[in-house]
Amino acid sequence: MKLTQILPLIKKNNPHAGATLLEIVLGSSLMSFVVGIAGFGLVNILSMDQKASAKGRIQFNANRALEFMTDEIKRGRRIESDAVSSLADAPDFTLPTGAKPIVVFQVPDVPQRIIYYTKPAENIWEGPDVIERWGPAFDEKGDYDEAEINNPETWQSHVLIDSVDNTVKTADCPADWQPSNMNATEGFNACVNSEEKLIKLQLATTADNKTWRKNINYQIETTAFARSNMTQGFTQDKPVFTVDNNKLRLEKSATNIQFEVLGGEIVCSEGDIPVTTNIYIDGNQQTWDSNSSLTLPEQPAGTTFDVESIAGNGSICGGHYETVSSNDTHSPQLEVLVNGDPVPDHTPYGGQNTIESFMQQYVKDGKINIAENQVIYLFELWGDDKSKAYFDLQDNVVLATVDSVN
Repeated sequence: MKLTQILPLIKKNNPHAGATLLEIVLGSSLMSFVVGIAGFGLVNILSMDQKASAKGRIQFNANRALEFMTDEIKRGRRIESDAVSSLADAPDFTLPTGAKPIVVFQVPDVPQRIIYYTKPAENIWEGPDVIERWGPAFDEKGDYDEAEINNPETWQSHVLIDSVDNTVKTADCPADWQPSNMNATEGFNACVNSEEKLIKLQLATTADNKTWRKNINYQIETTAFARSNMTQGFTQDKPVFTVDNNKLRLEKSATNIQFEVLGGEIVCSEGDIPVTTNIYIDGNQQTWDSNSSLTLPEQPAGTTFDVESIAGNGSICGGHYETVSSNDTHSPQLEVLVNGDPVPDHTPYGGQNTIESFMQQYVKDGKINIAENQVIYLFELWGDDKSKAYFDLQDNVVLATVDSVN
């Protein structure tokens, strides 16, 4: 209502009289009240529109971010249950200050682990936190860039999503799963199952504005599966054998099954530590003098094989005695490699020989170069802490070859 409309109402008893100061003040007050109500309504509408837009944005970004992560995890062979210690398998990666590794996984033919981590937001990114990815770049087809994949020293970190909540919380993990980062994480958590194949991702995003009474928050969960299993010896119908969680299993009847110790070295200040290698068929130990190769007769489909390494006999190096077996599906002290896998990048402890030196004829351009019917076992026989200098995976190297029945 305009002032010219209000004043006649005030002067209805004397339409020809002039406006008094009181009438002008009263009319101005009424007009200010009306305008104020209209302005308040407009501000409310704009605020609601901003909040709706912000909520839609963080929901869209969170959904797309988890979709991107799950798609890449599907390429993986193994999801690390301990994201912190697994950083040792990415020696070219440097964790930024204040960052926390959450998702670390292994992809076949990729020489180092791929890493997703949280860190405080900076520069143009909206906070409080962001999630960054470190790994090889993608080409226009969505595959890893071949020019980068074998050069992890050129890999860079890139922000995947911002507006990540920094409220301290721990992962809500199902029974028999464990948080990938045992410390409290901020807005982004992950749980990994005991087989290191499944991961539960939990993401919380937030948006704020000084004009809002409460922040906009959005939480989402999803589960991803590392689908790439180690499968060798393919024929047109089915593989001769598979290796899953370190255990070799025949999918077809096979003959000329051979195990051979290629070498290895583990020492202490007192000298070389003796290493014994054992083979188990369906859980039963097979007699074997590991100074020569072991060739087994024909075995039926469904037969399983485990390789065991024992370092020390209690008489040297302070009584050192360590047993590592492929029967332990969770042991970080064993890696089973197939053709095309990258050779683990570990500096041998105390000037010992490298992994490559024990399998020279089976390495090409930094990758395992073996037949499709072969696998290689790498053992660490001193301890299970990947961050320690002793962890070099060259204490015992074993080659297995499986020929199918024609």
